[in-house]
Amino acid sequence: MHRDPDWPSRLYRWALRAYPRHVRHQFEAGMLDAFTQDLAQVRPRGPVSLAGFLVVTCVQAIWFGLVERLPKPRPVLLTLRDAFRSLRSARLVSLVAVGSLALGIGANAALFSILNGLVFKPLPVREPSRLALLEPGAWSNPVWEEIRDHHASQTDRVFAWSVERFDLSAHGEMDVVDGIYASGSLFDVLGVPAALGRTLGPRDDMFGGGVDGPVVVLGHDFWQRRFGGALDIVGRTLTIERRPFTIVGVLPRTFFGPDVGRVADVVLPLGAAAFVEQRRAQFRTASTWLNIIMRLRPGESLDSTAEALRAVQPQIRLTTQPPDRSPARHLADPFVLVSAENGRSTLRNRYEQPLTIILAVAGIVLVIACANLANLLLARAAARRAEFSLRLALGASRARIAGHLLFESLLLATAGALLGMLGAAWGSALLVRQISTPTVPVAIDLAMDVRVVGFAILAGLVTALLFGLGPAIGLSRVPPTDMLKSSGRGVVGHQRGVVRNVFLAAQVSLSLVLVVSAGLFLRTLVSLTSVSLGFDPDRLLVAAMNVQRSDVPPERRAELCDRLRAAVVSVPGVSTAAVSYMTPLTMRGWNGPVEVPGRPRLSDRERLAWVNVLSPGWFSTYGIRVVRGRDIADADRRGGERVALVNEAFANRFFGGEDPVGRQVVGGTASDHSHTVIGVVTDVVYRSQRVGVPPTMYVPWAQLDDVFPTFSITVRTAASPTAQLTRAIGDALLREDGAVAFTIRDLKDQHRATLSQERLIAMLSGFFGVLAMLLAALGLYGVTRYTVSRRRAEIGVRLALGATRRMVTQLVLRRVAVPIVGGIAIGVVLSLWASRFVGTLLFGLEPRDPATLIGASAVLLGLGLLSGWLPARRAARIDPVAVLRE
Repeated sequence: MHRDPDWPSRLYRWALRAYPRHVRHQFEAGMLDAFTQDLAQVRPRGPVSLAGFLVVTCVQAIWFGLVERLPKPRPVLLTLRDAFRSLRSARLVSLVAVGSLALGIGANAALFSILNGLVFKPLPVREPSRLALLEPGAWSNPVWEEIRDHHASQTDRVFAWSVERFDLSAHGEMDVVDGIYASGSLFDVLGVPAALGRTLGPRDDMFGGGVDGPVVVLGHDFWQRRFGGALDIVGRTLTIERRPFTIVGVLPRTFFGPDVGRVADVVLPLGAAAFVEQRRAQFRTASTWLNIIMRLRPGESLDSTAEALRAVQPQIRLTTQPPDRSPARHLADPFVLVSAENGRSTLRNRYEQPLTIILAVAGIVLVIACANLANLLLARAAARRAEFSLRLALGASRARIAGHLLFESLLLATAGALLGMLGAAWGSALLVRQISTPTVPVAIDLAMDVRVVGFAILAGLVTALLFGLGPAIGLSRVPPTDMLKSSGRGVVGHQRGVVRNVFLAAQVSLSLVLVVSAGLFLRTLVSLTSVSLGFDPDRLLVAAMNVQRSDVPPERRAELCDRLRAAVVSVPGVSTAAVSYMTPLTMRGWNGPVEVPGRPRLSDRERLAWVNVLSPGWFSTYGIRVVRGRDIADADRRGGERVALVNEAFANRFFGGEDPVGRQVVGGTASDHSHTVIGVVTDVVYRSQRVGVPPTMYVPWAQLDDVFPTFSITVRTAASPTAQLTRAIGDALLREDGAVAFTIRDLKDQHRATLSQERLIAMLSGFFGVLAMLLAALGLYGVTRYTVSRRRAEIGVRLALGATRRMVTQLVLRRVAVPIVGGIAIGVVLSLWASRFVGTLLFGLEPRDPATLIGASAVLLGLGLLSGWLPARRAARIDPVAVLRE
C-alpha cells in the first residue's frame, strides 16, 4: 500500500460504495481531490497510524452520507423565524409575556428546588434505597452497642450518629460550627470516600481517642472556608471544645452528612463524646441521643428486616430503661424501620407541608399568569384576523397557522423558562437564608438535577399550551373571506367574548383563593406576634455559658455561676442578671412526670410538666410577677428543704384551682424528689408562642445535686444593648475565669427566630396574593379596554341616539361585573374546600374564617371594579360625532 501513490483515492472510493451514486458523484467531483491531496502527505507509519487513518476516512464518508440523507429542516426553521419576527413586531406584548412567565416559572422552580433538596433528592451515597432508619425516636448508647455487637447480622451493616454543635475557639467567645459524632462504620456503610486523606474507621471510635488519638474529618465547604482548601491539611491540628484534634481527611463536595438541612462541618468519632464533653457516664445510661441507620441486605425489604429485629427486641431494649416509662410499655414498643433513602431531617418535618402549600400557591399564580396571557394573545390575535385570513386565501393550511401560533407560545415559554431558571437559583438561595437562623443554620443542596430541570421544562411546555392553545384553535378557524371585511370597528364576537369572560372568571376565582390564604397566614403571624410572652424581651441579653473547661471541680460549679453572675452585674449599664438552665423561646426544654400527693392521678401525658432551674433574681430580670407566696432566696441551697415555684397553668392542672403554696409536688427534676411549693408566678411562654404556656415548675439552682456545665446568664440592661456593652460583658466573664466559653445574643433576635417559619409563609403567600390580584386586575383592565375599543362604533351610536355617559359607564361595568361576581362565587367555594389543607399551619383562627373570606372578596371586588371603571370612563368620553364621521 505504501508503494502505490494513489492508495488514498482508491481506499476512499472503496469506502463510498455503501452510498448512493449521486453521493459518490458529489464527493468525487471536487471534495475528493482536496481530501486526497491532504492525506497523501500523511504516510501512516505502523499499524496504529494506519488504523487512525482508516477511522478518519470512514467517519468522513459516513458523515457526508448521513447529511445527504437527512431531511431538510427548512420548514421548521422558517416557522421559527416567522414566529420570532412576529413576536419582535409586538415588543411590548412579548416583554410582558416573557416577564410574567419568568416570574411565575422562576418562583415555582425556586420553591421546587428547595423542596427537591429537602424531600425528594436521595443521599449522595452508594445505593441509598437500601438505607433504613430505626424508629421511634433517638436511642441510648447501650442500645446502639447491643445492636452493633450482637444483632448487626440482621442487616448488612449499621451505624449511629448524633447531631451536635462544636466550639472551635481557643478561649473566650465561642466559634460555633455544626457537626456530628459518628460511629466508625458510618462512612463504610454509606460508601462515602474521602476527597483528601481518609475517613473515620472503627479504630478511631474508642473512648478518649483511637490508635491515632483524637481525630476529626472536615466537611468540604468548611475546609474551603476555614483553610482556603489547603492541600496539606491532613495532619494539622484543630481545636474543638478546647481539645486538640488531628485532621485526617476531608469529605467530598457532594456529601453534607446524613441529616438533610444541616452541613456537618466537622465529624468526630462517637467515642470522642466522652473525651470532649466529659460525660462518659452518659454512655452507660438511658440517655437517648443517638440515631441509627441500617443498610438492608440484598433482596431484603423494610418489613422483613423489621420483623427480624423485633424477634430480638427484648434483648436490645433490656439494656436501658427510661425513667418516665413503665417496663412493660418500654419492652412492648415495637421497632419500626422507615426508608432513609432521603436521609433524616427534622427540617423536613417542619417545612415539607408549608413548602408544598406555597408551591401550590406559586403554581396557581402561574396559571393566573397564563390565563392573563391567553386573554392578551386572544386580543392580539383578533387584531390579526385579516392577516391569517389572507394567508388562508393564499393557500396556507390551517394546521400551518395553528403551528405558527403555537411556535410563538413556545418561544415565549422558552424565554420565560430560561430567565426563570436564572432567577430560581438566586431565589432559592434567598429563601434558604430566610429559613436559617443564627442558632439553627440551614444548608440545603440546591444543585440543579434531573428533577429540577425536568420540572422547569414541564412548566414551560404546560404554560405554552395553556396560553397558546386557545388563540391557535380560534384563529385556525378564520374564514378566508374575513380579509374582505373591515376590521376594528365592529362588535366583538359573542363566542370570543364568552371565552375571555371564562378566562377572567378563572383568574378572579384563583386570585380569591390566594388572597384568602394570604390573609389567613398574615393573620396567623399577627396573632403569634401579639401573644403575651409573660415577660418583656426588650433590653435582655442572653449569655450561653459552657464552663466544663474551667478548673473549678463539678461540686463547686454553683459557686462559679454565682461569681460569673456577680461579674456581669458589675458591668456599667447592666441592671440585673440571673442564671438558668433554660431560656424562653429557644425551642428547647426539660420536662418530667409530676404527681401531687392527695390529688387524683392524671394520665401519662397530663402528668408531664416543664422544668426550669434558676437562680434568685431570675423572675425580676424577666419582669415576671410572683402572684402568691415568695421568690427563690439565697438561703434555698442544697441540704435544706427542696422548694419550687409553679406557674398558674401548673396550679390549675395539678391543684384544680386550690392554693398550691405549702403543698408537696413529687417529680420534675427527678422521679423521687419532693418539692414544697413556695410560690406561684404568672404564666410565661416556655418554648415558643405556638406551643403556648405549659404547666411549669421552677426549682432553685443551688439545690441541684449535679450542676450542669452549660447554662445561661440573662442580663437586663439599663438601655438598648450595644456592641460595646456586649464586649464589656464578655471581658468581665473572662476576667472572672479565662477558661469559660460563651456566646452573647439579644433575646429579641431569638424571639424573631421562633417565628421564622410563620414569617416566611406569610411573606411568600402575601407576595403571591398581591401578585395574583395585580395580574387579575391587569387582565380585567386589558380585556375591558380592548372590548371598549372594539365596540367604539356601537358606543358612539348609543351616545348619538341619546344615551348618557353615565348609562355607558354602567353598561361597561355591568359586563365587567359578570366575570368578577362569577369568579368570586367560584373562588369562595374553592377557598372553603382548600382551607382544610392549611388548618395545621394556622394559629388563633379557623381555616374557614368568615372575616378573612368576606374581606378578601371585598378587596377583589373593589379592585376588579376599579380596573373596569377606568376603561368605562374612557368609553363614556367617546365623541359620537367623530364616530359617525368615521
